Amino acid sequence: MNIAIKAALGCALGFIVVGALVGGGRSTAPPAPSVPLPSDQVRFMAAIKQARSQFTSAPNELAAGGFRNIRQQAICSALNGQSASGWIGKVAYLSTNGDGKGVITLEIEQGLQVSTWNNALSDYSDKTLIDPDTQFFKSLAAMKRGDTVRFSGAFFPSNVDCVAEQSVTLAGSMKSPVFTMRFSSIRKL
Repeated sequence: MNIAIKAALGCALGFIVVGALVGGGRSTAPPAPSVPLPSDQVRFMAAIKQARSQFTSAPNELAAGGFRNIRQQAICSALNGQSASGWIGKVAYLSTNGDGKGVITLEIEQGLQVSTWNNALSDYSDKTLIDPDTQFFKSLAAMKRGDTVRFSGAFFPSNVDCVAEQSVTLAGSMKSPVFTMRFSSIRKL
């Protein structure tokens, strides 16, 4: 048999073996659990999504800015008070601040997050950072980015957004908001 043919067959066989070993490029990770979302979470997400769409399609900056007030009213209507109970999200960020206190950000849909503060100065009065001496901190230490979780917690009141939002700019707040939360529970699904 010709050496070129043998080499080609050897390469082809090698690709087949490697492809079988690595799953042919397909992910072997299990699909995310399909869990029904609480109705207030669905309404909250819809309020954010609608305002984002209106903001990005506004004909000018003045018109775009007006949609934040409309979103504020929609958020207040969507929430049962200033809390989330049994909401579903994914761990987007899990770390500690300079003092060793827990910092966590959960993504409830693409471009929409709830989070603790990430530093003691911003957290001075809200007390969202998670004490490392608690069981809550220890349970979070076993989680990783991408984990689907069920969580509960309290938002903080805001005259601008109904509940406090961390973005520095109007565009950041409307396009990819991060709402501040003091979490009371987070457990992996």
